[in-house]
Amino acid sequence: MSYISIIASFRNEEECLNKFISRITKDFKKKKIKNYEILFVDDYSSDESLKVILKSAKKNKKIKIIKMMRRYGHSNSIQAAFENISDKNFSVIIDCDLQDPPELISKFFKPKNYDQTIHFIRTERRDGLFQKIYSNIAYKILYFISFGKIYPNAGYFKINPPAVTKKIKEDNEYYPYWNYLITKYSIKNFKIFYSRSKRSEGTSKFSFF
Repeated sequence: MSYISIIASFRNEEECLNKFISRITKDFKKKKIKNYEILFVDDYSSDESLKVILKSAKKNKKIKIIKMMRRYGHSNSIQAAFENISDKNFSVIIDCDLQDPPELISKFFKPKNYDQTIHFIRTERRDGLFQKIYSNIAYKILYFISFGKIYPNAGYFKINPPAVTKKIKEDNEYYPYWNYLITKYSIKNFKIFYSRSKRSEGTSKFSFF
């Protein structure tokens, strides 16, 4: 039976973590999917995030945690996660703020589609006006310079088949742009459109830069 690794890198997300875990575990239980793990990467949080995760991990063996010894950044934290999952697994990167609905993972996880990458594409962004404007410009530029490999309004929230997981683990990019790297190694691509929500709790940890 195919296994899926859910990668969630975070910093100071104590308000969101319990909701995030609850929504995934309840939905996977409902869909009767048992072969999964949630791999959290704590990018040197200064709040109670680690305590929240460790408490949940005592009750839920599906939860694993990597604690970074200093702040390495979101991209390097994701890379650390890939280094600690099997290259035989499906994989998915998702943020803990619940803007991207975790229920989409179980809904579109198809173990038989061993060579298909699922791209979740936003049809609506409930962000500020400035963020919408610069995101729109940025995606147009990225689509052009990547020769169409980066889809407009698609982030790194994708379900990656084992072949892509393996290629990512073998890649030696020092500071990978995950959206491009995943699509670069994808053989078959399937698009799913969804409406992105506002943050569940807390404030965004991403700056303009």
